[in-house]
Amino acid sequence: MALTSRDIARAAGVSQATVSRVLNGSPSVSDQTRERVLGAMRDVGYVPNAQAKAMRTARAGAIGIVTSEIQNPYLPYLLDELTRVAREMNVNVVVWNDDDPAMPLATAGVGAGTVDGVLFTAAKQQTLGIDRLVERGVPVLLCNRADLESTADIVMTDHFGTGVRAAEFLLERGRSHIAAIFGPSDTFASPAREAGFRQALRAAGVEIRAEQTTRGTTTYDTGNRAARELLAHGVPDAVFCSSDIIAYGAMDALRAAEVAVPERTWVLGIDGLPMSAWGAFDLTTFEQDITSIARASVQRLLDRIAGDTSEPVHTLVPARLVERGSTGAR
Repeated sequence: MALTSRDIARAAGVSQATVSRVLNGSPSVSDQTRERVLGAMRDVGYVPNAQAKAMRTARAGAIGIVTSEIQNPYLPYLLDELTRVAREMNVNVVVWNDDDPAMPLATAGVGAGTVDGVLFTAAKQQTLGIDRLVERGVPVLLCNRADLESTADIVMTDHFGTGVRAAEFLLERGRSHIAAIFGPSDTFASPAREAGFRQALRAAGVEIRAEQTTRGTTTYDTGNRAARELLAHGVPDAVFCSSDIIAYGAMDALRAAEVAVPERTWVLGIDGLPMSAWGAFDLTTFEQDITSIARASVQRLLDRIAGDTSEPVHTLVPARLVERGSTGAR
């Protein structure tokens, strides 16, 4: 027999109206009552009827998440946190892996009424599809993208500021012969980190020559290849990598060349992937606050879906420095 909200109300000892308010995310319900209702739903295995809710509210009760470059180890952690937060807020999620600038999957999903708004984590700079959705009045949020010219809401790590702090960290600790391995130039995060890093070096009067820098995709292979190329021009006393996964490849290349880390060369990354704490890498890194980014992103998008028409909000979340063995911390 199909369960109804009346059954849940009876099991929780509340009114049917209270159950409805919990299902619709009303802020007028106390935390204690909400938890009692949600607990009753879990106990009896109740699943809300999404089609019925859509008919009542003219909403799908779901958001779309567009991503790309899912081979980047950072993205699964971000997606996991975004979907977890959405579940907490009683919102369904549709995920599209789409690097087409026109964003056809998201556009079709919005047109079909599958989702009420779209959250973009795709790394590429192309914004054609995003701009069209914004022009149509579709609620859109850019998550960890650095397109500060966009008229959409943005929640992201302070990529530029993290690049500045990375350079200052190395300089303050006496590193002077610094090399760098940057990620692709057609994304948002890597160029912003590179720009901040270079600006801080220039401000300190430190020159970083062309042969001391290289770039590639956000992969282990890029770091490994680039470090070997850098060693052909001498051994630096520090290597800055614009992502942790690049740093892993660089560290293995340095070890293969018998360049001791950290005794001879330091290695610094950005992202804060769990693997960075593994003994094989013990990588000093700037850790992105994925939990704060995900929660702020989903909440802001839901506010837009609920009718918030205020000016776009651009939220920068600072990264946290975690010092480990690759820069001499023990």
